[in-house]
Amino acid sequence: MTAPLAAIVYASGFPIDELMAEVADSLKREAVRLGGVVQHNTGDCPDGCASMALEDLASGRLFPISEDRGAGSAGCRLDPAGLAAAGAAVAQALTGSIDLVIVNKFGKQEVLGHGLRAEIAASVLAGLPLLTAVRADMLVAWSHFAGEDWQRLPPEAVAITDWAMAALRLPA
Repeated sequence: MTAPLAAIVYASGFPIDELMAEVADSLKREAVRLGGVVQHNTGDCPDGCASMALEDLASGRLFPISEDRGAGSAGCRLDPAGLAAAGAAVAQALTGSIDLVIVNKFGKQEVLGHGLRAEIAASVLAGLPLLTAVRADMLVAWSHFAGEDWQRLPPEAVAITDWAMAALRLPA
């Protein structure tokens, strides 16, 4: 049996990072052992863009993923080294005792074959339930990657938490 796989499908502009962090906190309170990452954003870049960091849910460690492009830049840019370090933490968590993997999103980098794409696949192959988020305009690419055997979830904390708790009760 393959692991249950779910994606929260959301519209551009929806605060998905906050929702993913809220769901992770809720599951931790239920004593679910989590692996993976959620994203935290702060508006402390000089240009007013968000400074991004991925939180390793297994250890609590933060991995900055914003590259400082300096004065005169036109916005923030993803730091591939930070993303790679977070990916290594996710891969390490897969070797431990976790119940559920959360990967903050299947986004542009994953569509291009980079980012946390390999870690998403490894989680499913390891038989672990996995939760991610997919922006509506990336849904076709997600479907090509994931196939048809995944659950579409609305961007609602109760529905997501209910799916996670049910996924944990499935026989291996």
